[in-house]
Amino acid sequence: MLEGFGEALADREYYLPLPSVADPGPRFAPGDVPSGLRGSAQGIWTVWGSPRTGLAEQGWKIHVSARLDRAQHVLDAVAAICFSEGVPFKHLSARLFFLFLHHKHAARAQAGKFCAVYPPDTATARRLLERLRDALDGEEGPYVLTDRRFRDSRTVHYRYGSFDGARSRLRADGTREGLIRDGSGREVVDSRLPAFHLPAGITDPFVEQEEQPHAGPILIRDYEVTRAVRLSNAGGAYQARDRRTGRTVFLKEARAHNGLVFDGTDARQRLRHEYDVLRELHAAAPGVGPEPLDHFTEWEHDFLVTEYVEGLPLVGWLSRSSPLARADRTAESVAAYYEACRRLLTALDSSLERLHAAGYRFGDLSLGNVLVTPEGGVRLVDFEAASALSAAPSRMGTPGFTPPPGLRRADTDPLLQDRYGTSAVALAFLAPFHEIAEHAPANLALLRRDLADVAPPQDLWQRATAFHPTEDRAREQNGPDRTPSSVELDTDPRGCLTRMADEVAAGLLEMADADRPDWAFPPSPEAFRTNNVCLAYGTAGVVHALHRAGFEVPAEIHERLRHDTLAVRDALPPGLLVGSAGIAPVLAGLGRPDEAVDLLRDADGHPLTASCATLAGGRAGVGLGWLALHRLTGESSHLERAAAAGEALLRTPDLPATLGEHDARGLLHGRSGLALFLHRLARDTGEDRFLEAGRLLLHQELDRTFPLDDGALSVSDNARLTRAMPYLATGAAGLAAVLTRYVATAPDERCAAALPRLVAGIRVSCATKEVGLYRGLAGLAWFLTEHAELNGTDAARRDAVRAATGLLKYAVPYRRGVRFLGAGSQRFTADLSSGGAGVLLALHRLLSGPLLTEPHHARPRLPAAA
Repeated sequence: MLEGFGEALADREYYLPLPSVADPGPRFAPGDVPSGLRGSAQGIWTVWGSPRTGLAEQGWKIHVSARLDRAQHVLDAVAAICFSEGVPFKHLSARLFFLFLHHKHAARAQAGKFCAVYPPDTATARRLLERLRDALDGEEGPYVLTDRRFRDSRTVHYRYGSFDGARSRLRADGTREGLIRDGSGREVVDSRLPAFHLPAGITDPFVEQEEQPHAGPILIRDYEVTRAVRLSNAGGAYQARDRRTGRTVFLKEARAHNGLVFDGTDARQRLRHEYDVLRELHAAAPGVGPEPLDHFTEWEHDFLVTEYVEGLPLVGWLSRSSPLARADRTAESVAAYYEACRRLLTALDSSLERLHAAGYRFGDLSLGNVLVTPEGGVRLVDFEAASALSAAPSRMGTPGFTPPPGLRRADTDPLLQDRYGTSAVALAFLAPFHEIAEHAPANLALLRRDLADVAPPQDLWQRATAFHPTEDRAREQNGPDRTPSSVELDTDPRGCLTRMADEVAAGLLEMADADRPDWAFPPSPEAFRTNNVCLAYGTAGVVHALHRAGFEVPAEIHERLRHDTLAVRDALPPGLLVGSAGIAPVLAGLGRPDEAVDLLRDADGHPLTASCATLAGGRAGVGLGWLALHRLTGESSHLERAAAAGEALLRTPDLPATLGEHDARGLLHGRSGLALFLHRLARDTGEDRFLEAGRLLLHQELDRTFPLDDGALSVSDNARLTRAMPYLATGAAGLAAVLTRYVATAPDERCAAALPRLVAGIRVSCATKEVGLYRGLAGLAWFLTEHAELNGTDAARRDAVRAATGLLKYAVPYRRGVRFLGAGSQRFTADLSSGGAGVLLALHRLLSGPLLTEPHHARPRLPAAA
């Protein structure tokens, strides 16, 4: 599921819970409701009766699916039966919510569910299943992947689980997971994977014989699946072998009545359309698209079989071929890369010309829908959004690669989508700057300044920015200048950064609203899955950044933070990011030390503190909270509690089990975060044993790093996701930030050798898609600033200033000040993790230090990054 997909649907500017959308479309409600009964809203659902009233906490629940055009009829049938039986049920409340849950980008484990019924016992469940099956005989609906269908029904499903979250437990990350008791009475997680699953000791009473799990190769007609390329709510895409010929083919699946888009079409309709388009294209212009080989329906799913196009999606080609973010780039490698980009654009133009000549537009050019062949050419794949030039273009598209609504209305060229898409591909060759360019086109001048070291040639630059106004015209459209020009930034970086910090703070305060129920500052989507007061995603983080940077926070925001914290105090996890340990120092800094101490005592005694050690969610973060209070108040008891947290970490018998999942790495969930806490604890207590323990943890973290082919060193999220990550929260910058402190305090040969290799990768990773502190440029700028202050070289200073000034190109002018696109780059956020508060902290970190004012040769030297 796309990050923040539902929250982005609710509002054009900010992430909001989907149920708060102003217009969810036509409403669903039973046509005949017994007197005295009234439904109540519960998120995107309408509930009739309470599943917890007089019912067990768990049991057999029934899900009924429906086609969108038959949803009202199905609801009336379900409601009539449930009302007559006196059994609670719920249903999706409106058309938008139906489209969301069945969308092609929706979560597979939730899709298909239209009505949920909560029978009190197995006998009632059996009776309801029979009645619903008979009443809905002949109806069709999507298969609910978490469930099993009842007999031959196409709409009635069931599973064993918790009744609407009746029992759940808090996780260290602030989310909750449902719990049930298995057949032995043990409490286990109510697993909601996209497959039917029964807890141990629970058997299915509604089938005569249990289904046996599939064994051997997966065979669909004559095609043996050899690899899953991707899975989505619309269906799967697979590499397969035609058993009749041995030929490798591409198999695309469309699930019945699912994978909807907002025009209401489902995956099967679009797949049949794609097959028709490919057949006509293959006859008129062979090779423009994959050769269509077969189309058939197997069970209830449609399948399209095409030639298997050998090649690498552009997104993969970029990561392998671009030298722009390589530590070993040279002028020659950059020039060769730009020449390769020109060749690919020329080949793409040629393919599109043939497509247009055949009477079609592609409609959804993106980095995933263009393959680079082994010979260096390009092939278009995924013709789902293709349409005849004589017809209206598809509304589907990839954010940043599809013309914005204003341009679509103003430009009636039938080829607009493809022309805009090729321009967006050209921009992707240079930097992932698409969403910012649409919101603040004047900032393209700042992007070009930041790319000066790799000097994009004029022809590529013009192609990449063809649909954006010139710098002067863009500044006229934006009104008062809130971001400096490139000349101003080069001439007076300190002055520009100081003014930008003021603009960021002004934007944060302009977005503030102490009276709205959803938030005091617009947060990331994660706030709606955790809480809206925490340090990472909520009010506390923004207040902390403003306070730390010296800006006055309105009294009503102070009170809102205090009020909201007390309201959810008992439900908070203990950790630093989303829990009590992060909020407490913020309250103490606002003159609320007693409430801060109460929160940290809650965190000390929380069960999760004993089972989680991480900086983000566990004991290391709680200890860091006590250290922060000690520095604010000087109270020795706070230092004693921090030391007790350190002692507990040192005595943990199975430390890996208390870290993040899958042997997590990095600052927030791995050993680096523990080492940071122990370093600060050693500094404040003077006890070197904490420093030594932290050094050993860093060695274990370094065991999990891996070399890149350009000589740099990187680290991944965990053992399962092995991607190279440069970021602060999870990645090289977080590890390097802790290494920097240890090397400066207690020189260690292994740490000192690894640090410059980590920095080498970080310093060339500054063309990030996002600006945020956790996984964007603000975090890299924050680290490079700290590293430069300890490193003392001019090269390190230049890296830090270059990263900090690079933040300005993400600033979007607002009514007052500026704001920033946050997580996923789809909506504006103020939070610390991905929004303006994190940018403000990074700017303050540089402006409050000596890098822009003092010479550097007098500072202690560390191994240089370059």
